[in-house]
Amino acid sequence: MRWRVLAVTVTAALVVLVAAGPAAAKGADQATLSGPGLTRPVVVGAGTDSAGGEPGSGGQLATLSEDSGLFAAMFGPDGGQRLESGQPAGALGPRYQLTYRVPDGNPTASTVTQDLYPSAAGGPVTYTRAGQVVFGTTTSGGWYRAPAEFAALLVTLGVPGVEPLVATTTATPAATDPGGVAGNAVSIGAGGGSTRTGYWIAIGAAVLAACAAVAVLVYRLRARAGRSARGA
Repeated sequence: MRWRVLAVTVTAALVVLVAAGPAAAKGADQATLSGPGLTRPVVVGAGTDSAGGEPGSGGQLATLSEDSGLFAAMFGPDGGQRLESGQPAGALGPRYQLTYRVPDGNPTASTVTQDLYPSAAGGPVTYTRAGQVVFGTTTSGGWYRAPAEFAALLVTLGVPGVEPLVATTTATPAATDPGGVAGNAVSIGAGGGSTRTGYWIAIGAAVLAACAAVAVLVYRLRARAGRSARGA
């Protein structure tokens, strides 16, 4: 009987892991950016970005997701990613909209929408509305200050009026690129390790919960069978 219980528990854990793993690891599979000055919405991903939206994968979609605070909104604070309740000081400037399509195991993918202010004082910021349903839970709400390199990515995507921030350094300055971003390429760091760790912690917690639920169910069934046998 013990081996049977173990087999059932392991099977349930594997089912949960297989179901949750791909969705949690991928993140968004597409982002759509719209707003003033864009002749048409800019679509990132949807087959155009082979790296996908997994944290740390190095593609534009992954960088857009991380730097806009998407993962902090979906999964909570992790490392340096944290939403703030108060609006940043200073003018926000024109508002754009970022809409992420997130496969989460449902027949229809979920969407998470953010307000993006690329020209905000001090650098781009986003605002995520609380209560958006994804991965069986809801997003946190709040403001997120994007890192300095996010502005360069927005320039690459064609957002007008964005001033890329230049980090202060004692090294010899790089040659000026008259085109703004050389060869339409953007430097994308590997990053995202802590966010990826958070994903697998969440998956592990789901697996443990499934194991516990199965163990309790089996225990109750055995107890019921024992009582029936004694009554007979």
